[in-house]
Amino acid sequence: MKTRNIVLASVAVLFCTASACATTIAHTWVSGSGSDTNPCTFASPCLTFGGALANTSAYGIITVKDAGDFGAVTISKSVTIDGSNLGSIISTSTNAIWIYNTVTEPINVVLRNLTLNGMVTGETGVWTTGAANVTIVNCLFENFISNGIGTYNNAAENFVVRDTVIVGGNYGFSSFLGSSPAFYASLQNVTIMGAEEYAVYNAIGVMEITGSVLTQSITGVAAGNGATISVASSMITANNTGVYSETGAKIRLDNNDIYDNTTAIGNGGGIVKTSTTNKVSGVIAIPAADISNSVTF
Repeated sequence: MKTRNIVLASVAVLFCTASACATTIAHTWVSGSGSDTNPCTFASPCLTFGGALANTSAYGIITVKDAGDFGAVTISKSVTIDGSNLGSIISTSTNAIWIYNTVTEPINVVLRNLTLNGMVTGETGVWTTGAANVTIVNCLFENFISNGIGTYNNAAENFVVRDTVIVGGNYGFSSFLGSSPAFYASLQNVTIMGAEEYAVYNAIGVMEITGSVLTQSITGVAAGNGATISVASSMITANNTGVYSETGAKIRLDNNDIYDNTTAIGNGGGIVKTSTTNKVSGVIAIPAADISNSVTF
């Protein structure tokens, strides 16, 4: 009987895949010619981000070795994914990346040098529910039907999006009202174009937009009840409405070009503070009592 058990154990090890049996490592790799039965090392890379994530320790890094489509992935631990300007995710039916927190401690996710494409049927490029810190750098989002980047913040969240382009979708970047009001986002050198509703919509918390372009959308930037948005040194152009502040919201504008919008500043019942350094053309529908030439709240 003892000999039989030893034989069975040996067979089990023989047929155990590397992906299932390997301990996690700090740095994993994916390749268009890889396999998820590999240990995800540089010499033996995995095929998908999901396969690599299972082999990557918390706070580790997944790097794209060569070009490929590495599949939609759900992230629930701290990790960095670096696409090396070679990696893409084509997601035709769901979110390309879903980040959610299943543990009590905060998680930190960094996404950089990636292309995400919804092919006009995929839901959202990056969707988060309760992730603590999300950083997105040098990425392209295109052809998603709902959001390029979206969050329903049921826990405190911080976003940094830098050097990124978002094309199409109902929303370019959106934060929706969850159970937590603790939300902060910084958009730096971000271009958002062709959104069917809002290029940027912030429902709660604080958002800062600098050096960015919001264009060819129904609304360029909108703040929901209770939200504050500051926009500086940016272009808001060729939208139906450039700026829209809902009742209870505040938008601060400093050193922006706001032009070629059907309505430059719409009347949503909220407050808009402007500086004299803005260059604005077009209809200003907001009442004079709700707008001033001071950026101080």
